[in-house]
Amino acid sequence: MRITPSNEQQKILDSESLRILVEANAGAAKTTTAAMRIWRLVDRGVDPSRICALAFSKPGVLAYSAAFSRIGMPEAITSKIRLGTVEEFCAARLKKIDGTAVISYSDAREVKPYVLNAIQIARGISDQRFPGDFSIQGTGVLSVEHLLEEFSYIKGTLGPQRYGDHFRYDPATAADLGCDYTSLAVLRQYEKLRNDSAHPEECVPRFRYVGDSTYDMAMHLLSDDPIWGGDKHPLDLSLEGIVLDEMHDCSWSMFTVISHLLKQNLNASFMGIGDRDQVIHGKHGADAYFMEPDLDREIGGVSRFPLTLTHRFGEQVARPLALFSKKDYQSSPAAKTLVSLHRAEHAKDNAGLILELFGKYKSDAGSVEEDFAILLRHPGASVELEHSLHLKGVGYRTVGFKTFLQRPEIAFVRMLLSIAVDHQTVFMPESLLEAKLAVWQYLGVNLPVPSTAEETKNTVESATEQNFRSFVFHALLGEADKQLITSVHAALEIAAYNDAQRVGEFVRALNFLAMAQKVLVSKRDIEETISSLESFAEVAKHYDSIDGLLGALNIIDHQKRKESAARHQFRLSTIEDAKGLEFQHIFIPDCNARMFDGSSQDERNLFYVATSRARNSLAISYREGSESTFLRHFRQ
Repeated sequence: MRITPSNEQQKILDSESLRILVEANAGAAKTTTAAMRIWRLVDRGVDPSRICALAFSKPGVLAYSAAFSRIGMPEAITSKIRLGTVEEFCAARLKKIDGTAVISYSDAREVKPYVLNAIQIARGISDQRFPGDFSIQGTGVLSVEHLLEEFSYIKGTLGPQRYGDHFRYDPATAADLGCDYTSLAVLRQYEKLRNDSAHPEECVPRFRYVGDSTYDMAMHLLSDDPIWGGDKHPLDLSLEGIVLDEMHDCSWSMFTVISHLLKQNLNASFMGIGDRDQVIHGKHGADAYFMEPDLDREIGGVSRFPLTLTHRFGEQVARPLALFSKKDYQSSPAAKTLVSLHRAEHAKDNAGLILELFGKYKSDAGSVEEDFAILLRHPGASVELEHSLHLKGVGYRTVGFKTFLQRPEIAFVRMLLSIAVDHQTVFMPESLLEAKLAVWQYLGVNLPVPSTAEETKNTVESATEQNFRSFVFHALLGEADKQLITSVHAALEIAAYNDAQRVGEFVRALNFLAMAQKVLVSKRDIEETISSLESFAEVAKHYDSIDGLLGALNIIDHQKRKESAARHQFRLSTIEDAKGLEFQHIFIPDCNARMFDGSSQDERNLFYVATSRARNSLAISYREGSESTFLRHFRQ
């Protein structure tokens, strides 16, 4: 073995316990330790083909391969190990159960028609049974991505299945499950469309989306009458070793598969490894339960081992995180991480800091994307920051959210402002389509003639910009409710003065909160949308006229959409989408009270994840007088 194990790692390798849980810190060589344990099993005589090494994510699987190489494990061993994500493992086993290959989708656009169809069916049923509780008006296009996230959460938690015999698809039960009724109602119809049944264990589905293989396998395993009957169990693989990395991402559906895998392979040892402070419940239904003492009651007596020595960052990050997470943290003496806190009152201050940090730490222009990441807690507040970066000529790409000019609410107000001032610069084709569809979706109505959603969609999409401004928009608005018509007319009258300083007044007149509540499901999405428009109003203050604002936005739009793929760009990412990754340099802007603070465990875990991604430098900005309480440990 090329790497000498640390004392903590040696204890893990020497353990003969059948069930092991490694409670690791961020950057503490979790996957390397897993690879070492696998090699130790082989040294003890276990056939590598009887070892299953699983992870939650594809990057986690790549980390296994890198770790095998790092410790010098021979290819004769690595090539035989069953390696993959839990989802890939379940897909392979389901193929044998189904007897045929099932279409697999990974892009939300591929399943969008099913979600939209499910919305219409669910609304019809809900309007009869629970009038007023179904929140989506119109087609629901703007809620598709959120609904898919909610589906993933509900399926991951196995909420309906764990609820018991009293489960009902009603508002009260949805509240008990911690989700909204609309998502639950749409999920039921979506599953029927996906499976020709609400019960995936009863038939071969039409398709599977991301996470569905794990969910479908869990449903088969929980069935009182599994379809394999007396035949050999699909998880009986004669395994002797099962290793699960990224256990902090373990959900109930995922754990159902793991626990049954252990039951069907009684001679197999198990090692799970994860960091309890990286559990983010909102993503896929991950549950800290599986990193806690109750795990013993699920799989028998568990031996727990700490992995506290982080190799990713130095004491300057390890010490504050130890205080923040209330657990032991050691750092490698060789690791040095510069931590700096900066006052930033406005987005332009953050943009200036980014340029300063970028210039200070940039060592290899070719690897800027891997080296430098800006992690955002609230992407809706990115509008001002993105605008400031554009003004400074800084290239970036967004990860986990759309760049600000592609956000539906921004496309909506751009179109309304263009109509109000009869702006002469035309939209780019892609932006025009987005703006037209955004107007239709936010107004939440269909044209009087033709009257169906599909016919209206065709009319909206085919309309030229001038035709849409002059005729289609007014026809759509005429079908809206009186309150919405009044709000839009009031906003247009304000915008007609062509004064960019009054864009904030224009946004307030729109009463966008009421509009968003009719087409969006998630409270978080609604808050992000409102935050986005408030930021847009601040951007407008940089210009004298609305014409000037729209002209500048068109230029930015052209630049952003036409940027060369070869142009060096850093990553502007949500924290959730940086999970499992690491970067040389991290900048976390706007770590302020009421923005990134509070006692919520998910909020605390997001801060932990964000700050623990850095290797060489960690910079955090805050507003003077309103900094987050999370920062106090970085000041001690």
